[in-house]
Amino acid sequence: MRNLVFLMLIISFTSCATLVLKKDYEVQISSNISEAKAEIQDSIYDLPAEIRIKRSKEDLAIKLFNDSLEKDFVVKAAPNGTFLYANLIYYPIFPLVYGIDFTNPKRFYYGKTIFLNTNDSSSIIRPANYKRYNNYWSKNYPTKKGQLNLTFSLPWVNSFYLQPNEESSKVNTGFWGFSAGTEFYYQENKYLALNGGAVMDFFIPFPTAVDFSGEVEHMYSIYSSLTDNYRFRRFTLGYGINFSKNTWKLVYYNSFEPPPPTREPSTKSNNSLGITLDGYHQVGKYFFFGLIYRPTFLQVHPNLEFKYEHLISLDFKWKIRVKQ
Repeated sequence: MRNLVFLMLIISFTSCATLVLKKDYEVQISSNISEAKAEIQDSIYDLPAEIRIKRSKEDLAIKLFNDSLEKDFVVKAAPNGTFLYANLIYYPIFPLVYGIDFTNPKRFYYGKTIFLNTNDSSSIIRPANYKRYNNYWSKNYPTKKGQLNLTFSLPWVNSFYLQPNEESSKVNTGFWGFSAGTEFYYQENKYLALNGGAVMDFFIPFPTAVDFSGEVEHMYSIYSSLTDNYRFRRFTLGYGINFSKNTWKLVYYNSFEPPPPTREPSTKSNNSLGITLDGYHQVGKYFFFGLIYRPTFLQVHPNLEFKYEHLISLDFKWKIRVKQ
């Protein structure tokens, strides 16, 4: 457990741009005119040339000239593909990663090639990622007051912390689950969500037949939640309450091998009340991914007592609009 916490801290305080990208990189520069030279960052190069340029969030100024012509160009700084796409892999788990990279000049670049065309009416050059980045974040999926959605999701990665009665605390992370629900927009950017689902800690990330052997512990959770949610462009944040039935099960497979006499097969469940916090990022018109934190504090069955348990899920969600 300590190693897991340490790994999470290391990942949280690093980033793809920090680890993978260098402060400078090589870029190829060419032009449509003969005997061209380029002045870049107080240095002059004969074109075509391959030079090393320091990454920066500032635009890059280039003066192109030869004996008969001179023209100034500006190359816009664009987010590097490593920042755009690699961080998205674990953004839902470690959102701080994106925050770190937003302060890191390594996340920028000017493209792998720069072509200086004197026949172009514009003197501003934008790398391909600049256009894709702006198009992605400028694209909006508007919602309306009174809109009703059906939702279906796969809580793919599930991390459990359970405290079964008369047992030590149990911790495990596994895969698979399913949930469904409805969303009602009471304002254009605010909605109530009612959701129910079931998750497990299956140790393989894809469905397959498995032959278990010996002593095995399983964890399950069945839950329902009601959340109030705020939507800002491609992001949603929600908070609310949940009722959960968390189950820990000890099973012995291959019954011809008798279990140890000190431990018997057992199933223990806690019915509890708690809160739900979640955050999602919208990738396309229907698809979202996000992180759900579902702690419970008040156990109502089998005993009435305060007891902390939690479930953290990496969730992939689809929304279908049924009422405009």
